[in-house]
Amino acid sequence: MKKRKFWNYENRLLLILSLGWGFLFFDRLGLNYLMPFILEDVQMTNTQITLIAAAFSLTWALGGYFGGSLADRMGKRKTVLVFTVLLFSLCSFTTGIATSFMSLLIIRMAMGLFEGPFFPAGTSILAVESSESRRGFNLGFLQNFSSNFLGGILGPIVLVAVAAAIGWRTTFLLTIVPGIIVALLIWKYVREPKSAIETDSMSTGSQNKAEKIRLTELLKNKNIMLCTIIGVFLIPWYTLLFAFAPLYLVQVKGVSPNIMSYVMAAVGLSAAVWGFVVPALSDRWGRKPAMIIFSLISMLGPLSILYFNGPFWLLMLLVIIGCAGPGPMALYMSIIPSEALPAKYIGAAVGLTMGAGELIGGVGIVTLSGVLADSYGIATPLLMAAAFALISAVIGLFLTETSPIKVKKREELQTPPVSENPTHI
Repeated sequence: MKKRKFWNYENRLLLILSLGWGFLFFDRLGLNYLMPFILEDVQMTNTQITLIAAAFSLTWALGGYFGGSLADRMGKRKTVLVFTVLLFSLCSFTTGIATSFMSLLIIRMAMGLFEGPFFPAGTSILAVESSESRRGFNLGFLQNFSSNFLGGILGPIVLVAVAAAIGWRTTFLLTIVPGIIVALLIWKYVREPKSAIETDSMSTGSQNKAEKIRLTELLKNKNIMLCTIIGVFLIPWYTLLFAFAPLYLVQVKGVSPNIMSYVMAAVGLSAAVWGFVVPALSDRWGRKPAMIIFSLISMLGPLSILYFNGPFWLLMLLVIIGCAGPGPMALYMSIIPSEALPAKYIGAAVGLTMGAGELIGGVGIVTLSGVLADSYGIATPLLMAAAFALISAVIGLFLTETSPIKVKKREELQTPPVSENPTHI
């Protein structure tokens, strides 16, 4: 029997897409880590800081939904990936030349628009190319491991150290280099999935229109609707934690930017590990119990940053245990939607669950949190993050199980046994 090579296309595709997604988050989260440096040059209130995050989420949501739908209809997911990587890297580069709140706002809005389509397009390729037994692991690894390893672990340590040495502006200017490298890797090694090519080649004129799926049709699916609602709460959990934990640690707890960077690296480590461990566990346990259990655990992350005043190493341990939210985020954003609808609609479904969370949660709720932070202190957004994790767990109670292993077992129990010696009357 021929052994399966490690460097097969499925693994190669997973690693390249994960690298692109990882550098995307390196660029996205860099603004949060470097905010203490940026505020020395560009004066902003807490409300303005959250307005930048909210505006980014707005354009990310629009780019995610419409970009994912467009990639589905065009059947050109690879092309979409290449151009989005190049364009959001250019936006990260131009962040380094921003001189005011308004210029930062415009640049980050453009960046969100170009980053939005990457995940729906990449997920629609990976979901088709993944073996059934690894779908949860692959999509969880793509969404969480590299984004949190590069953006959450290496990001705060590397970016803060580089900014301290050469300035925050030069640091952002250098971020265009990995973007160019990733775009070249996607262009050379990623191919359009066969199902997408076949659908595209058979579809012309009115037939192509028949491949579209309306927003109302997506929301008629119970799991898609529930995942969309969960996203409204889990996206703010993630955004508020990364936006306000650095400021709370430095401004309220009085730790140095260097110590803050290590605490945030612990947040990133937690997200990286739970981000693919939870989806892998959900392949066996089921999507629904994994969503409930790890959403509850995610309350510990923001609460430990707020209230724990013991040894530094123990704070980091609590953060590593308690920042499990990216695991449930992978479930609601990509894994459950990819199993709820036919493969040709995955891009639209993922774009919706991601986009709605960014639009309502990332724009509306995050903006509100900034106003509340100015009025009641920057502990408020972290308290809100803990509450949102609890709400997500409650909504998870109503999901319908989609894990292939669990679904097969359920079908076997529902199928009556066939008698080995049937009696004919």
